[in-house]
Amino acid sequence: MDSSSKPGEILEKGNPSPTLYQKSNENVLLDPPTGSHIILIYENQYDLDNAISTYINEGLKRGQMCVHASVSLTNRGYLDTFSSQITNYQENLEKGNLKIVDLAPYYVDAMVGNLESFDKLKNELISGAEQDKNRVNNCIRITGDCAMLLLKNKHLDPCILVEEWCSQNPLEGSYLCPHPGSLLSQFPIKAYISKLFHSHDIIIDSNGKLIPEHIQKIK
Repeated sequence: MDSSSKPGEILEKGNPSPTLYQKSNENVLLDPPTGSHIILIYENQYDLDNAISTYINEGLKRGQMCVHASVSLTNRGYLDTFSSQITNYQENLEKGNLKIVDLAPYYVDAMVGNLESFDKLKNELISGAEQDKNRVNNCIRITGDCAMLLLKNKHLDPCILVEEWCSQNPLEGSYLCPHPGSLLSQFPIKAYISKLFHSHDIIIDSNGKLIPEHIQKIK
């Protein structure tokens, strides 16, 4: 399991305030509770890259399947930068410990409210982890930036739809969803912040620490 979390440390789905996770001194990126949907509020690309690599490298260290799903895979240099930060990148890719998913078609589906492709991807990942006879830890760590791009492009209802899908489809493992802090006070995004935060279990910064000031805003 990702964590030794006890009942009550993670939100029950539908609880209106993500405050029950109390391990405030721990790095959530290293030890995310099983079944958690985490929102990562970051300030710049450097911090985001470090947070994602920390989350994935720790998962690989624990023998977990790690999935990096992004709409930016075709951007020049993106994959080179990402791969340089991942421990034994090529080896883990070849062994199936690490999977890279192009989220561009999923983004298009989300725009029209069709999340069947998300269902299919989740089922394929779970099946792959379970069928790997050499894997002793079936937890899956997933990073995804589809919702982040929807937020940036002000497609706010589709963004919330994707985040609520993650919340309603927990897995043995965790989801990590990054969002830039610089957008949170912008109009019309500000009006959706409560929905955005409420669709997650835990709110953290790029160091994996809880952000109490954001939690206080939505009580």
